[in-house]
Amino acid sequence: MIDYRTLKHSDNGMPTWDAFLGPVLQVASTKREWIGKELDQAVLDEVDLPEELANLRYASKYHDLIAYNRVGWALSELKLSGLLNSPRRSIYRISETGKEALAKYGLNITRDFVHSQPAYIEHQNKLKNKKEIDNDVDCKIKLNTLEK
Repeated sequence: MIDYRTLKHSDNGMPTWDAFLGPVLQVASTKREWIGKELDQAVLDEVDLPEELANLRYASKYHDLIAYNRVGWALSELKLSGLLNSPRRSIYRISETGKEALAKYGLNITRDFVHSQPAYIEHQNKLKNKKEIDNDVDCKIKLNTLEK
């Protein structure tokens, strides 16, 4: 069991999304493969949030549970970085790189570490290139429209 109070948290005591990076990897390492929702719930069970934090919701029109949202962000970033693999939609397993990171850092996996992984950097570069291409296409469309 992980004491949620030892994790980085916001003013209200809720762990931040990046505080869930280590717990997600730790829980993911306990089974060969996880269904996404089951992994989310197992992580929240592992950090044993008190009921008032577990039930906190965003004020948005969807009123999503904050804790699930933050675990989801951590899971997504771990997948993008290659620390988790997703062989099929909503199926996750810890990668060899993830196992090495967990062995080296334990629960202290940081946002900076995740964002420094080659797979994450490659993903960001692809997004940047796509945005540049999209902007170029938008400019050409606007020029063509103005010329008519």
